[in-house]
Amino acid sequence: MIALGLDPSLRSYGWCVYDSKAGPRTRLVASGHDGTLNSIVPVARFMHFRALVRDIIKKYSIEAVGIESPAYGGGPFSEAHFGLMMFSLEATFESRLDCVLFDPATLKYLAKSDPNKKGIFGKSDMQKFVMMDTNSTKTVNNNEADAYCVARFCSRMIDTVNGSLDPNSLSETEKSVFIGRTKTIKRPSGIKIVKRTAYAFRENSRFFRFSHVPHGDLNLPLKTQIDENLLKFLEKSESV
Repeated sequence: MIALGLDPSLRSYGWCVYDSKAGPRTRLVASGHDGTLNSIVPVARFMHFRALVRDIIKKYSIEAVGIESPAYGGGPFSEAHFGLMMFSLEATFESRLDCVLFDPATLKYLAKSDPNKKGIFGKSDMQKFVMMDTNSTKTVNNNEADAYCVARFCSRMIDTVNGSLDPNSLSETEKSVFIGRTKTIKRPSGIKIVKRTAYAFRENSRFFRFSHVPHGDLNLPLKTQIDENLLKFLEKSESV
């Protein structure tokens, strides 16, 4: 799968094209970062990046898009980042490409691979992750490193829910985020229920199958059935 990862920012918008079928040294197909000036009309800055996403999608025959979504209430720039995400989503939807959204905390958690790993996972750690994953000694720009991780995990997430990636090959953090996470909810009656909150169960919320929406139609597609092999994997792992 050729996936595009986006790390939206008005000053340094990172992007990366990732090929899941390529070897370590060639899976990073292309990457870059682009910025706009404060002196430019605000909406024109957003339009610039929408056009950038459109151009990259066409140039590299992108099959899916991952976007780093802002953390709500995450500081003075969260509103701008939300706007950038929406303009990027528009370009993705126009091309009818499936899309996955990763908030910053989830993205760093995924890159950790080991959920028991202690300490803060910062920008330099994301850069090291890319170097190790591509067998490269070159340090990539930190915005491009984030975009690489977005593209990589977008590809693996979609392949997982489509049943084309064996869940046994997932890292522990991928298993948790993609298929394993649950939340216990207590009802007014006192009864507790367990709700699945992993990405595979959050279609039309954290990931979208825009490819299932015909051109000219604006209705969200019906959620697809969870792959039978995934359900069997969860039943087996939860019974241990």
